[in-house]
Amino acid sequence: MSALKQILANKSLAYYYAQKGVRILPLRRALGACVARLMKLGGGKLAPPESGTVAQRLSQELENTGFAALPEKVLSAGKLEEIHCQLKTCPLYDYYGSDKTYKLAAVPADVIKVRYGHADVLACRGLMDLANDPDILQAVAQRLGATPILATVDAWWTLGEHNRAANKAFDDIYHRDADDLRFVKLFVYLTDTSLTSGAHRFVLGSHADDRFVRRGPIRDEDVESAYPAAAMLTVTGSAGTGFLEETWGIHRAMLATEGRRLIFSAIYTLAAQTPFAPAKPLLPLPSGYNRYVNRRLFY
Repeated sequence: MSALKQILANKSLAYYYAQKGVRILPLRRALGACVARLMKLGGGKLAPPESGTVAQRLSQELENTGFAALPEKVLSAGKLEEIHCQLKTCPLYDYYGSDKTYKLAAVPADVIKVRYGHADVLACRGLMDLANDPDILQAVAQRLGATPILATVDAWWTLGEHNRAANKAFDDIYHRDADDLRFVKLFVYLTDTSLTSGAHRFVLGSHADDRFVRRGPIRDEDVESAYPAAAMLTVTGSAGTGFLEETWGIHRAMLATEGRRLIFSAIYTLAAQTPFAPAKPLLPLPSGYNRYVNRRLFY
């Protein structure tokens, strides 16, 4: 569906597409500051992180490099087993928009990426507890300048074993996201993840510069000639590994040609309602969750 048709169907998407077209970094920063001030009026503001806390470290690392690891928040083996058991009976959908549904054991050989439905992901308390972790919310609020809103959550499989031909999708090529004027993403590997099963790569510091800001893919050779090798962070890790990232910075998934990777993501925004989010809140708000933060997902 075109952007215009999506806006006509859902007028709240007008802001999303308008900010997405702002590619001049100083202008994005200035507009982001204005939106943050407006959002504080409606949602209040979480207290700033105290010195020496996990939240303070996360916000500082995000500011410095655009990336922050979460060693304190690694999901336990028991929690991972619970998540996998809960999801294993849920249908999977073609990642790129087809209405077809599959079971994991019967995904066709020509389908490389499949995702779970939003309601099934939201029902995984282990995932949503992490997305609502107080340290993470406090760090993200510090970076956004206002209490964040969870725009959407997703969990999807990349089936590298189905991609022996090494075909690249759009997210396997360097790019910048533009989900809001200010936004942060949480990623969590739910399976062991290696270089050949879909490891994530991020260009450290690229969230704060104005190179390659036009819309569209960015060639490998351009990125590699513009940034030092030390800036190329490739995140491999065991199941349960998580990290925060400002994906306005340049990033990609490493091409998966072996094994299977399951990953969870959550997007924290100032105001944007993304076109790939649920059209309306899907489930009752769990006890202990901030209603403002979760208002797009839970009723």
